[in-house]
Amino acid sequence: MPQRGDIVVERLTGKRAIVINVTGPEEVTCRFGDGRLEDRYVFELEPSPSAFGWLLSLLGAFGRPSEGQPPSVTGRVRPLVLRQPAS
Repeated sequence: MPQRGDIVVERLTGKRAIVINVTGPEEVTCRFGDGRLEDRYVFELEPSPSAFGWLLSLLGAFGRPSEGQPPSVTGRVRPLVLRQPAS
């Protein structure tokens, strides 16, 4: 259960927020980085990772290639030139 002053992460968007008020056992009021003050259910939030956990996830991201990008090419890639056959 989050308490006032806790930093939490919204599960759907991954945005961080600070708990301003606990309005009930299942609902909290959060302030987001852009200044919005919104009510959220507890199941929509998760505790923010510790600084150590954040650092480990950051290092892990650099250690593995991303899934959506092709492997990088170290040299210069020359474009393919098509020539018309001699007639």
